Amino acid sequence: MSNRSDGPFIPVNCGAIPENLIESELFGYVEGAFTSARKDGAKGKFTLAHKGILFLDEVGELPLNVQVKLLRVLQERVVTPIGSTTSHPVDIQVIAATNKSLEKMVKKGEFREDLYYRLHVVPIHLPPLRNRVDEIPHLVQFFLQKYNTLYNRNVTFTPDAIDLLCIYQWPGNVRELENTVERLVITSGMPEVDVVLVKEVLPFKGPKPTSIPVIDFLMPMQEAVDLVEEQLINMAMEQYKSLKLAAKVLEVSQPTMSRKYKKLRNKIEEARFSPVDKRAILEEQINQRLRSIAVVTAAIIPAEEVISLQKNMNRQTSYSQKLKQKLTMIQEKEGVIEWVFIFIMTEDGRLIHLVADKGFVIEPGEEYIGPPEMVNVAYQAFNGKAGVTPIYEDRYGEWKTSFAPIIDDDGNIVAIVGCDYSKAYFNSEMQRLRKQLNIHV
Repeated sequence: MSNRSDGPFIPVNCGAIPENLIESELFGYVEGAFTSARKDGAKGKFTLAHKGILFLDEVGELPLNVQVKLLRVLQERVVTPIGSTTSHPVDIQVIAATNKSLEKMVKKGEFREDLYYRLHVVPIHLPPLRNRVDEIPHLVQFFLQKYNTLYNRNVTFTPDAIDLLCIYQWPGNVRELENTVERLVITSGMPEVDVVLVKEVLPFKGPKPTSIPVIDFLMPMQEAVDLVEEQLINMAMEQYKSLKLAAKVLEVSQPTMSRKYKKLRNKIEEARFSPVDKRAILEEQINQRLRSIAVVTAAIIPAEEVISLQKNMNRQTSYSQKLKQKLTMIQEKEGVIEWVFIFIMTEDGRLIHLVADKGFVIEPGEEYIGPPEMVNVAYQAFNGKAGVTPIYEDRYGEWKTSFAPIIDDDGNIVAIVGCDYSKAYFNSEMQRLRKQLNIHV
């Protein structure tokens, strides 16, 4: 979406380049700079990224001597190739990524403090997967479809197997999850992966602490038990956001977990929240889930198929039938989505239906005309922001819709995918959450 979107995007894995080659890779070199130098020299990554973006992955792996030169380039925006006495200007934007704590490296003298502050202009923190448990089931389905297609398999995961994946800590984050799903797809001798198979590939039980917790003041035994229970329940619910998963981690039955959690919730002062605040909190919980479903759905729609269908909107084309089957499968698998559809936008801002599941009421090529609260969220999706509408009414009924952009390999938004949910479903979800959290609205 930036003004550099048409420029080059040059990624560099700083941890994968040998230390003696990093400088020449980044800044380039001239003929005769060193023994094995090419006759005509070579452009460095900074020069190749001119008018575009340079992505420095694993920037914490850069040697200190290269950090000095990198700082100069970032400050002065000029590059001097190895073996040259002439500098040339570069117009670049730099994105740097690391899984290390650069602050700790600065204190240890392993990373230059001035470079750290030069890079630390707009920090973006990506939480570990263990703190995004609600995304794991959708990621599992995404990777399942990817590797079932790649290896011509038809493997599925049982709900208990997915629950088990949700309570694993995932020290390797999304990459470890993807590798695990791929391994299970390849090695499973059965069409369905269950808990037993998951436990065979993941080390769930680590060494337990040998020391016991110490309470340094006397208190009634039952109060101590209640206090520890409350702390454990709070920790489990904060981590997993699910009574079912928290019960599995704490190794208690789900009814027991539900009863104890309700007791804990009853101790919270409800007077802090007005009915409007409480309803907004519950609705946001539902919106987060609906937004995630739309994002994952958009991710598994091949952008090239959407582009090909736009060129020929005949509903009988192979691309049309393939996309229609895929959207129908998503709609049936989720069970609560009323319709799944793909919209494109004309130059004058009209929303045009491209393809949808088999039950959709609008014909391909037909313009959708709806209320502002729905159309505005759709326009935001065309600008790259996934979102969820409030309850709205059009000529087909009362709905809540989640939208997400479909993006091609070059980062262009080619269409948006929408998932319609009925007002009745939304109300039932609100009621379920109220009962689960014991919140009266």
